[in-house]
Amino acid sequence: MSGLRSLQVRLALSLAGVMLVAAGIAGTVSYRTAFHEVNELQDDQLRQMSALAERRHLATPLGLQDLDNHVVDVGARIMVQLLHKGAWGEVEGAEVPLPLAADLPDGLQTLEVQGQQRRLFIRTLPGGERVAVSQSTVVRDEVAHNAGKTTIVPIAVLIPVLALAMVALIRHMLAPVMRLAQELDERGDDQLAPLDDSEVPSEVLPFTAAINRLLHRVELALAQQKRFVADAAHELRTPLTAISLQAELLADLNLSEQAQPRLQSLQRGILRARHLVAQLLLLARLQGRDAANRDAVAVGFVCQSVLEDLLPLADQKQVVLTANVDMACSVCSNTMDLGAVLRNLIDNAIRYIQPGGQVDIDIEYRAAALHICVRDNGPGVPEHERELVLSPFYRGAAITGTGSGLGLAIVHNIVQRMAGSIALSASLPDASGLMVRIALPIPATDPSSLATPVLDVLHFQ
Repeated sequence: MSGLRSLQVRLALSLAGVMLVAAGIAGTVSYRTAFHEVNELQDDQLRQMSALAERRHLATPLGLQDLDNHVVDVGARIMVQLLHKGAWGEVEGAEVPLPLAADLPDGLQTLEVQGQQRRLFIRTLPGGERVAVSQSTVVRDEVAHNAGKTTIVPIAVLIPVLALAMVALIRHMLAPVMRLAQELDERGDDQLAPLDDSEVPSEVLPFTAAINRLLHRVELALAQQKRFVADAAHELRTPLTAISLQAELLADLNLSEQAQPRLQSLQRGILRARHLVAQLLLLARLQGRDAANRDAVAVGFVCQSVLEDLLPLADQKQVVLTANVDMACSVCSNTMDLGAVLRNLIDNAIRYIQPGGQVDIDIEYRAAALHICVRDNGPGVPEHERELVLSPFYRGAAITGTGSGLGLAIVHNIVQRMAGSIALSASLPDASGLMVRIALPIPATDPSSLATPVLDVLHFQ
């Protein structure tokens, strides 16, 4: 059923139907024309035989006796008879005698003789004798039928050839449309440039123009959204900083025991809000920047810096951090993007894991790509939500951490810009825990040029 929705299939089927009908009509007309012409030719053959008899009579009046009572053409079953004394003679070699009436008129005629249809041509000679040249209509029809079939064979052979040529032609004509569809499928979320319709058929131009207008509207809407997010984050950062300072001043005062827990709760809320604003600003910067100005970046040193920054947060939650990083690894990126990827992955793992948990980081070259793997033994993400958590502000129903819902969205955005891939899965046999695996392309430069001569592998714990 889905195949009938294809314009290419429907066009091919429609043209094939028209072609079959046309071929059927052409074949029928060709067959009937050939059948009729062959019968006409055989009538002429009967006339010629009678004319031959007349010429022989004029040359030798008794020569007709040689033709009488004979099957002149065995293959065509043409018989010649002479009228003697008011009676037709029998034909030697014929299956049955041919009793013909003596008063038959001259000319072509079809008679039933002994239950068999025969085609006759009767001629009266100058001396008064009459000659009859006859042929079985079965033989005549067989010859005409064979001639008609020879005219149909080229049409029957030509039909599949035309069908293949038609399918190839349709594919060639629709190739620009298919290329546009493939181009749209291969585009990233932020690639909203207009489609190139220079090779598109004129019938499809209104459709591509409508798509380009839609892409332009989407681009404007996304630009407005990005500006709103960036402006809102900037506007929120200043009052949050002021509130944070006021909370620190309150913490220095001698507050009552009832006020202390409320102040701590306020400080935690302020920290979450400041973290959210920082994530929003980072996301806005990433969405507003293209993939240019990238270079080979040493992954080991960036990872070491991120781990040092996040170590206080891990100590606060009593989370064990372990890292196994090949210091020779490099990736085509920039320090800010790579740091944001590692920071958000490790920060997410620390925030959502239970106190006393463990986070493992492994970075290595494998299968012509740089592989980054961050896994924890926390509650994990259900399988049906693993694609959703890559969207901004999505937090699973069972999530109890203090995250903002932007960490994995930022990672996903950066990985896409780096032409990499990201996959989420459970890290433990009981389907708990979360393992995030990222594969990034290796830069064209030699990665060994970024390795340190002393330290080959970074072990962090």
